[in-house]
Amino acid sequence: MKLRYGEVIGESRGKRKAPEGDDNGGLKRRLVESNENKNDLQRDEDGIVKRRIVHGNELKNGKILRGIHGCVSPRCSAHTYQPRFSWFEQDIWTYITRFLDGKSLVMLGATNKWFNKLVMEDIVWRFACLRDLQVPETFPVSSSWIKIYASAFDGSHSYLFRQKEKHIDWMRIGAFLLDSRSSLLTESLSGHLKVPRDGTIERMLQSSGSCVINDIKGGIWIADLQLVRCPVCDLSTCDGTMQTLDARHMELFLSEGYKDGSWDYNLIGSHKLQKDASAACGAIFDLKHLKESSSSGILNLKSWTGEPDDSQPKAVIAPHAVAVHTRLQENEGILVKYHTMKAGTDGDIVSIRISQQLL
Repeated sequence: MKLRYGEVIGESRGKRKAPEGDDNGGLKRRLVESNENKNDLQRDEDGIVKRRIVHGNELKNGKILRGIHGCVSPRCSAHTYQPRFSWFEQDIWTYITRFLDGKSLVMLGATNKWFNKLVMEDIVWRFACLRDLQVPETFPVSSSWIKIYASAFDGSHSYLFRQKEKHIDWMRIGAFLLDSRSSLLTESLSGHLKVPRDGTIERMLQSSGSCVINDIKGGIWIADLQLVRCPVCDLSTCDGTMQTLDARHMELFLSEGYKDGSWDYNLIGSHKLQKDASAACGAIFDLKHLKESSSSGILNLKSWTGEPDDSQPKAVIAPHAVAVHTRLQENEGILVKYHTMKAGTDGDIVSIRISQQLL
């Protein structure tokens, strides 16, 4: 018995209808409108619902076969993306600071609060100070490294605090280590060094032009070459000058006794050479490392004093020694003076000066 089209739809509502063949044996395309067809709905990338059309070749034995689809990786939106790299990684920036000089570190610290906190870490300035002074750390320090760096590289020198009116010019030689608490001071760099053992400092200077001093504060020392006016007279027309090898402990300028003027230089000895002197020399050696090749190499004057007609002051630095050398014109002799500064009456020696003045 034939049914009307509306009756067929009514009876088949809520049921899956098997595909029917046409006159050519093919399968008819049918649209299934039951609740199960909700699984056939797909959404495109914009979220718009699409109705999947089931083709006849997808139907087999009354079942819908799943087609072959490409793999679509999940996409991240701008709201869900979380980068793994952070611009504020402390370990990375601490390493970067190793390649910055003091001025660049200050500029980095002024960027924001995070960088300011990073740059103010003591380890950052400790590395910068030892790197720029080109010395290893061997002794503990009592001041912060940022203050030590500032006092070493802000252009300060000892004559800026004492006898400023006498000062003419200066140059930084470098930094070296004194760790044996005993040093050899000498005005002679020719031949082999003789270490006097007996007698007072004056007797040692008269016999060999050298002397040994003890109770030196160990640590990193900074050496400068100073050119000052003649200390004998106060005449503005006097052209006399004096060369001074000026060495100090790295933390001297941060000490209260030095800043308030209670620590001062004392003359410990002098030596007068009353004949023509070919050069004005001065050197400080750590007594413990005197025989090391780096220290004894200073006696090879040809390697660092320049040509015979070069009258410019020359200086050399070694890990445990420092020396200066200036060729002189014809003269009547030279007066060499040795000064030291102590940290208080019974304190350690924190600064040494060897000065040469023409007679």
